[in-house]
Amino acid sequence: MRRSDPEGTIFQIQRWSVNDGDGIRSTVFFKGCPLRCQWCANPESWRHEVEILFFADRCTGCGRCAAVCSTGASRIADGQVCFEREQCSACGACTSVCPAGAKNAMGKAVSVADVLKTIKRDAVFYRESGGGVTFSGGEPFAQPSFLRQLVSACHENGIATAVETSGFFDLAAVQDILEMIDCVFVDIKHMDEAQHKMLTGVGNRTILANIAALSQWHPRVIVRVPLIRGINDSEENFRTLCAFLKAETRVSGVELLPYHDYGQAKYEAVGAGFHTFSAPDDETIARFQQLLESQGIPVLDFK
Repeated sequence: MRRSDPEGTIFQIQRWSVNDGDGIRSTVFFKGCPLRCQWCANPESWRHEVEILFFADRCTGCGRCAAVCSTGASRIADGQVCFEREQCSACGACTSVCPAGAKNAMGKAVSVADVLKTIKRDAVFYRESGGGVTFSGGEPFAQPSFLRQLVSACHENGIATAVETSGFFDLAAVQDILEMIDCVFVDIKHMDEAQHKMLTGVGNRTILANIAALSQWHPRVIVRVPLIRGINDSEENFRTLCAFLKAETRVSGVELLPYHDYGQAKYEAVGAGFHTFSAPDDETIARFQQLLESQGIPVLDFK
C-alpha cells in the first residue's frame, strides 16, 4: 500500500483498449458521475455505490436468488423472479448463486495498489505501442483523491496517462492532477446551456469555461463531440461550436463520435428508462468534419 492509499470505486479495468488514446491501453472505469446523459453508454457508471444489475431476459426463474436474499429484494411472485431495487443492499449473495448470469454485481472498492498491479502487467505493451492508461467512467474527477494518487503512481512508474472527462469539475481543485496527465479528452455535448441541462442534468457553462482555461496551458486537450441525430447535429450548434473552439481555446483537435446503442440492455438492468436515439448520416458527419477543418481545427480518430 502507498502512503495514505485511498480506496476508490471502479466497475471495470479494460485491458488491450485501442479506442481511448494512443497505442495499446488499459482503461480504468470509475464509478459515479454527476451527469445523466440521456444517451450514456455506461448507465451502470452513474451511481458511486456498488449495485446489482438484473438482466431479466437471462433469468430462468430458478429462484435461487430469492432463497439467499436477506432483504427481500429478490422474490418469487406469480412464478417469476421480481427484483425490488430499493430494498437491495448489494451484498452480492444473489450473484454468486445465479446460474444464468442474470444478476451481476457492478462496482468494487479498490486501492491504488490494486489497480497498479493490474495495469503494470501490460507495461511493456504500453512502451512498445506508445500507449498507457486511460481513466474513464463515470467521471474520474468525481473521485479526486483516488485519481490523484493513481495518476501519481503511473507517473512514478513511467506509464503515460490520459483521462476521459465530462469537464464538469472545479478546475482549481484538480489542476495538480491535470498537470500530471498527458492527454485530456473532454466532451462538448451541446453548445446551448438550456439544451445541455435538459439532456444531461447539468448546464455547460462550467464545462466550456474549463475547456477554454485548460487548453491555454495543457499541451494536449482533445474535445469529443457525441453526434446524435436531432439533438446536437444542427448547423447552428456546430457553427457555434466551431466559433467557440477557434476563439476561446487552443485544443489539439476534435474527435467526432457518432451515437451507438451498445448500452441499451444495461438501462433496464439498472432500473433506468432508455431513450431512443440515432446517429447522423455519413454526409452530415462529413460536412461537420469539413467545417471544423475549414476553421483550422484538426479532426482526430482514435478508432
